[in-house]
Amino acid sequence: MNLTEFAINNKVLTYFIIALVVVGGVASFFSLGQLEDPDFTIKKAVVVTQYPGASPQEVELEVTDRIEKAIQEMPELKHLYSISRAGLSIIKVDIREEYWSDTLPQVWDQMRSKIRDVIPQLPPGAGKPDVSDDFNFVYGFVLAVTGSGFSYKQMEDYTDELKKELSVVKGVARVELWGVQNKVVYIDGSEQQLSQLGLTAENFIATLGRQNMVVDAGYLDVQQRRLRVTPTGEFTSPEDIGELYLRPTPLDVLNASLDTSASGALGL
Repeated sequence: MNLTEFAINNKVLTYFIIALVVVGGVASFFSLGQLEDPDFTIKKAVVVTQYPGASPQEVELEVTDRIEKAIQEMPELKHLYSISRAGLSIIKVDIREEYWSDTLPQVWDQMRSKIRDVIPQLPPGAGKPDVSDDFNFVYGFVLAVTGSGFSYKQMEDYTDELKKELSVVKGVARVELWGVQNKVVYIDGSEQQLSQLGLTAENFIATLGRQNMVVDAGYLDVQQRRLRVTPTGEFTSPEDIGELYLRPTPLDVLNASLDTSASGALGL
């Protein structure tokens, strides 16, 4: 007996099966996902650690192996791959399939915690491990902001306010700004004058660092009140940098004193 003969001889059962399939198909149609950009979860992470000057063997033994052992303690781990190059350690982490977007952030936090525990064991000169786990972010819209007659600073301030407004829109996960101009102050100095004064480019850097450094100057107790001491002299405009007096670093002063002492000793 074939299927056609069975369907003809059992019409009631055939009609019931057809009705059941139609109802199930209609219900399935209305329950299908209809998102333009459906959610998906990428269960991968990459841990990159810089170790300048080290050979691949040194990177493997002193950095990669230690971080791998810490990550392998996680029960959520599925696979672990590592690449050790000269001065660079790359570790790729795969998480098990049963962990989805609702629990995956906790898994990444746990992995970062274990990596932080390994940082004191890394050799001197090794950089801080950089963990990247946001590969599932996809930008759905790219908006361009133009403004004729406005400076880059004014456009950046406007787009920064626009970023705040877009970040609170329902469904928006991340907003980033591209093409923002870096704020730079260029300092040009005469090499001839610098050599005559005994100054170098390092004196520029050291003086600028000391001048604009934020320090805790302490406090002063006056009867029952405590007054905080706030040093002044920080830069408020680029013109303040141009009016700064350069001075040699303490190391340069020490070397000059040693040279003078040595010359005096030789003269004796």
